[in-house]
Amino acid sequence: MALDHQDYSDLSALEAGLLDAVGGKELFEEKLRSFFRSAIDEVIDTARTGRFFFSDLEKTEKTYLGTKFEILLRDWLQVPKGVVLDLLIGDLEVDVKSTTGGGSGWMIPPEAFEQFCILLRVNESSAKCAVGLARARRPYLRDRPNRDAKTQFSAAGTKNIWWLASEFEYTPNFWTLIDDELRQRIISSGKGTKRLATLFENCLGLPVSRIQVAAIAAQDDYMKRIRRNGGARDILAPKGIAILYSETDRELMHQLGLKFGYREFLSHRALDDGQAELLRKVGHID
Repeated sequence: MALDHQDYSDLSALEAGLLDAVGGKELFEEKLRSFFRSAIDEVIDTARTGRFFFSDLEKTEKTYLGTKFEILLRDWLQVPKGVVLDLLIGDLEVDVKSTTGGGSGWMIPPEAFEQFCILLRVNESSAKCAVGLARARRPYLRDRPNRDAKTQFSAAGTKNIWWLASEFEYTPNFWTLIDDELRQRIISSGKGTKRLATLFENCLGLPVSRIQVAAIAAQDDYMKRIRRNGGARDILAPKGIAILYSETDRELMHQLGLKFGYREFLSHRALDDGQAELLRKVGHID
């Protein structure tokens, strides 16, 4: 967006406020990797429904995801709900709009016309997302609203979106990255601890959301099924495989050059003697 654009000062200030709220660009991107993954996994709800994929969701559930994203974003930013719009950021009310179909399918309601919006786009097929900021000025919008008086950004209007992230790779649904045979082997490999060990041994380097770990363990005390003293770590540590968790091993994972999101697990086998010594020193491998 050009410096002389009429929205430049407002959107640059909004971006600065958002990044400051989440601790800076690095932490923003780290959390964004898991933001959509955790939301979608919660709605898929593998533990109770036996479903694994976004395509398994009902139409109403896909519609509900927009509300889910809004709720999680409000919690992430630690801001209240606005009086009219979804968020109150400082003194500014901001609407949150999302699309899971790709493209620019955000539906803008009349109350958001001329107001600021956070635009979320997620594509489960490619595991890529985008986060944009825009002021929904009438000239940016199509002039043919639907029956609810909602409309969309025109093709020309989308050029006025300020992108915080575009075509950003978020954590994919790991079930889409393994074949049916391995999936069945994981599910049928035994009780919670054994299932998690089978998962992490065969899915090295694939981030797994805490929600999916709970689903695979299928037990209330699922974190115990990962820890030492009888958990999956005891099974994999002698094999040189570490199970790392972003909330307790964040700095270590950065040292190892791993890419991960908030509240995600990832298994890793040392790539060299230096990494092996590092993992051994903190007790992740034997």
